Amino acid sequence: MGQMIKINLNTVDANIPIDTIGVDMGQSLSKTVILKDNILNFSYFLTQSESVALEAELRSRIKDYKKINFTGGKSFRLFQTYSNKFEAKLINEFEANAKGVEILHFLEKNKDLPSSLIVTIGTGTSMVSKKGSIEHLGGSAMGGGFFMGLLKAFFNINDFQEAMTLAKKGNRYNVDLKVTDIYDPEDNRVDLLFREFTAASFGKIDVNYSMNNLKKEDFVNSLICVMGENIGTIANLMADTNDLSTIVFCGGFLRENTVARKILSVMCRVNKKKAIFLKNSEFCSAIGALCV
Repeated sequence: MGQMIKINLNTVDANIPIDTIGVDMGQSLSKTVILKDNILNFSYFLTQSESVALEAELRSRIKDYKKINFTGGKSFRLFQTYSNKFEAKLINEFEANAKGVEILHFLEKNKDLPSSLIVTIGTGTSMVSKKGSIEHLGGSAMGGGFFMGLLKAFFNINDFQEAMTLAKKGNRYNVDLKVTDIYDPEDNRVDLLFREFTAASFGKIDVNYSMNNLKKEDFVNSLICVMGENIGTIANLMADTNDLSTIVFCGGFLRENTVARKILSVMCRVNKKKAIFLKNSEFCSAIGALCV
């Protein structure tokens, strides 16, 4: 089982029920959240390999709680099981996630969430407009599933934390081609800022490149930046289209992922958008399920 996390609410009144368990079951991770003694208690499990541990956790908790609310694409079977014995609800995951983002923002910033584009990077990436009502706008197939799938295929890496450690050591520009790598230094058609842009991700791995020189850490760093630049571009365009100046980035892919956060922050700064990253944002949907 993954680590347990606690958030002390202190004197903050976030209107969180004390008689309910929130459960979010995604493709990769499942999370639970309860409120006990004014402390939010989170735990997470690998959906496929730790399903028995997840059910044991729920059985141990349910005797002290009246309700259990489920969200996430993998939650239907457990919802059916528990709805026969307890008061249970199945919540739309976009609604649950947006609600959870609102609550985490309030707990962290002590103020209400402004109208925002909520970008959730989990196994895949979803984008939701929160401007009064909630509207699912679309997303991208790039996410943690894409990331770990490629690392498994190329390097037989199965552990996300190992990948994060490698990424922090890597230098994307050992494999990525920048605009300045293409243009002559004396060519004044391209200004200094544009020269720093990425011309081709992995563009240095060409016919003349020796694969013996490829370092895993450079590849992983570049892969995260590929995803960050593409997701960031889509998010900023969606924000423009929907007249939103704030983008909230959340989801399990961002956990300890300083490389992705930096790229997404830069993308927003260049496009004059405010980027928000909330602590423990991988639990947004579970919190939302608890509170919807």
